[in-house]
Amino acid sequence: MKFNCDKDIFLEAILTTSKASAAKSTIPALEGILMELENNSLSMTGYNLEIGIKTSISVENGEDGGTVINAKRLCEIVRKMPSGSLEISVDDNNSASIKSGRSKMSIMCMSADDYPQVPQANIENGFTMPQKILKSMIVQTKYACAVTDAKPVFTGCLFEVLDNVLSVVGMDGLRIAVRREPLTYENTKFIVPAKTLDELSHLLSDEEDKNITVSIEKNQVSFVFGNYTMISRLINGEFFDFHKYIQTDNTNYIEINCSDMIDTLERGMLVISEKVKLPLKCEFSSDTLTLSCVTALGSYNDQINIKYGGEPFTIGLNTKFLLDAVKAGDCSEIKFVMTGKSIEPVLIVPKEGSEFTFLIMPMRLK
Repeated sequence: MKFNCDKDIFLEAILTTSKASAAKSTIPALEGILMELENNSLSMTGYNLEIGIKTSISVENGEDGGTVINAKRLCEIVRKMPSGSLEISVDDNNSASIKSGRSKMSIMCMSADDYPQVPQANIENGFTMPQKILKSMIVQTKYACAVTDAKPVFTGCLFEVLDNVLSVVGMDGLRIAVRREPLTYENTKFIVPAKTLDELSHLLSDEEDKNITVSIEKNQVSFVFGNYTMISRLINGEFFDFHKYIQTDNTNYIEINCSDMIDTLERGMLVISEKVKLPLKCEFSSDTLTLSCVTALGSYNDQINIKYGGEPFTIGLNTKFLLDAVKAGDCSEIKFVMTGKSIEPVLIVPKEGSEFTFLIMPMRLK
């Protein structure tokens, strides 16, 4: 195998696919990137048996073939090479030569036959939507996924299509994040690992006219967009029935400016330790929200203006959970929907519309 290509284009491709390569594996080939060249089109694949990322680039002066090169070493070598054109060739002794200008390095590689078979995407059994919308749905929900695997289904986001509405849901038992968009597709639901969605969100475009196809087949989901294909296993299990907990038919609506709320919560986080998890005392009145907390690190007291017409009441909330939700709203103003009781959850929704709903369970105040 032999080809020439631009260093920056090649480096971007291997850096992306290497994110799916195994850091350590009993199968050495999985620690590498599979490269296959045919008709001056070079495909590169990283795969760790749970997630796979594949992309392709155009090259010049190609001689068809395939190889597997250790992902970490390849990225380090290419990153240090001079800018410009790279010449890469692989000989019969599984030695890869990388040249750029007057610099030349070689690295041992493996046969492409040693690479495990990567599942293929089936785009016929899926739905298509704008990349920008899916990216926002992921960002607004994956923050609420569990970080431990005590309940594996909570370590991923639920994708649920019901009555032509796609809902993406993240939860960890103490909070729920739901994002909805209209989508014409058959009713279905599946759980995608948060790690997969994190990598996917970094690759998706913010441009309005770029689409992505999401395909589901057995225990696998694939995302096909641009020159990329991402394949991931699904999480098996029954997700929590969240629907009845996010009803917004209460009459206590509190309007809050997001920028003001974020600023004051970030100040509070300077003296609030997540290890102790002391509650943030939130006191709502007709036009003021008073936030306060006393910790071993210090004390915090702040006020912001709100719009509220109900009776004054007080509730305890997790500061980080509240900050995460307000940031995820990504809008100028939000509404808190409450019953006025300190033992019932808080719902956070947009001031206008209903595209997202965030739920936070209260904490007992001492």
